[in-house]
Amino acid sequence: MSARRKRIAFDQTQNERGRLDTTYSQLGQLLKDNDYDVEAYTEYMIMPKKLEGIDALVFACPNGSKLRSNEIDAIKKFVQDGGGLMLLSLSGGDKGLMTNMSLLSKNFGIEFDNTAVKDERDNAGLPTLLMISGFVQHSITEGINNILLPSSCTLRLSGKAMAIAATSGAADPPNQPVIAAADFERGRVICIGTYEIFRRGGGLKNDGNTTFALNCFRWLTGEDRLTRPSRVVAAQAKAAEERPSAGEGAQVTFEAEIDKTLRRLVNAVIDLQKDIARLTENTGRIEKSIEGLRGQFQDFAEKTQQQFGLMVPAKQFKSEEENRIEEIIADIDSIEKEIKSVHQLRDHIEQKLSTGTMTRESYDEQVEKLDERLASLDRRLAEKREEFDKQAS
Repeated sequence: MSARRKRIAFDQTQNERGRLDTTYSQLGQLLKDNDYDVEAYTEYMIMPKKLEGIDALVFACPNGSKLRSNEIDAIKKFVQDGGGLMLLSLSGGDKGLMTNMSLLSKNFGIEFDNTAVKDERDNAGLPTLLMISGFVQHSITEGINNILLPSSCTLRLSGKAMAIAATSGAADPPNQPVIAAADFERGRVICIGTYEIFRRGGGLKNDGNTTFALNCFRWLTGEDRLTRPSRVVAAQAKAAEERPSAGEGAQVTFEAEIDKTLRRLVNAVIDLQKDIARLTENTGRIEKSIEGLRGQFQDFAEKTQQQFGLMVPAKQFKSEEENRIEEIIADIDSIEKEIKSVHQLRDHIEQKLSTGTMTRESYDEQVEKLDERLASLDRRLAEKREEFDKQAS
């Protein structure tokens, strides 16, 4: 089993309303807790090479911003090559938001209408808070009774695009698609009439929306093609086969919470390393700038002394070699501490397996990730120690 996690990028180049640091923070955490790598995509302009390594790309309600034709071509190629694409709008569609997502989505047989859906009958307290309970049978609707769909527009379909959910006969407009999916060459696309379906404090207040979100990204990233059943299906099968007593049920719930917490810890270790790598890269850029400033200052000091006979203290900074040795020592200390933490977490997981409070499948999954992390840390530690020996000699 590969330890590689699927990578989901949320575009931030089009002034989206759905942002990982605010409105979509709960969705981002949900995906991380379920073993996805989640990140904001900020590389303007969007080009094929910049999308390499991404498994699913999300545009969560662009607002007052339009994709360029070459960006549309790049995203289309991304899907053709096997990528997953999710496009979310809002009531009013492209026209109301002054964007052009339909120019992209029509390549897959889906367009966003200039409509604002209302339903006086099937709603969650307001006509604009649609409650959808009728779905087409599909991987992304597994285990769902209903979905809360606030402030949605409708979709217009053509070709092989499939309507996954539609408004009721009592809605305005009636019986129109609001969620659609399409297979396109090697990739997959989902279009939804409102980004609020996954907004913190919005759609995610409804349990069905949480399950739907996980189903969507599982399908977009191709995980449903695996022989292993989804967590939703597995949980349903287990519930159908086993009806534990109240005490047994509490124990099962407790063990599930432990497993979930351990999964979060393992993922946090991996995410932390990525943050460290990004900080290291930024630190490198800053150091180069400092080196440039040091050189300029020393040149200035020498010229001032030559022209005016003034003594300007040129050694305002440590030498490059001194700085580098200090950095290496700090890196070695940081890596050793992280190795110790990972070993402690691994020992804890071993203990959970030996006491029967963790399943073998979960144990194997978490240990594989941690062992891969330890191997990476050991390599880095060896490289840093070798670099230190060279600098100190």
